[in-house]
Amino acid sequence: MKKLIIGFVILAVAAIGFMYKSSKDKSERLAKEAVEYQQKMESERIAEEQEKQAIIANKHKKAILDSDIRKLQEKYSMDYAEAKQVIESPTISDSDKMFYVDLASKWTDAIKVASSTSRIALSQPVKDMQEIKRDLEAKQTSTYCESKMKDELIKSYDYAIDGFLQFMQKNELVSDVFLRASNEYQKKATALIDYC
Repeated sequence: MKKLIIGFVILAVAAIGFMYKSSKDKSERLAKEAVEYQQKMESERIAEEQEKQAIIANKHKKAILDSDIRKLQEKYSMDYAEAKQVIESPTISDSDKMFYVDLASKWTDAIKVASSTSRIALSQPVKDMQEIKRDLEAKQTSTYCESKMKDELIKSYDYAIDGFLQFMQKNELVSDVFLRASNEYQKKATALIDYC
């Protein structure tokens, strides 16, 4: 009987040891799962915070873009999508900027000469203006904004040339209309220069 009691005691000690070890393993596993869950919750909280910040940044960026688009539309009559393309268009290179500065200088000089020349002697100044227009037409554009600006300049130059040709033919009324149209297209091109 003594052996039986000792056997039960050993068995009880083994069972208690097994239950203790099982309980300890379970506690460690639960602690590990709690840490993993806490890390997961923290990473989700960080991800949500980053997403909120990205949404705020995008809203801010869109607000700035919308503001820039409205400013452009005040200077130049165009729809939202077109204005957005102009604003998002990359800027032109320094050599392209110099081309347009040089072109504007030549055009201004040609207009001054043509404006102060008598009707009968306008053929050479008009020819010079046509040459400047051909230089512009030959220019390859690299951005949407530059392409849009070039189109406006070509329209301006066409109307100015036609205005002086009409003046040479003694059609002052038509000449004035063409020269005013040229001025309007020139203003549009100038408005785009700030964005190109």
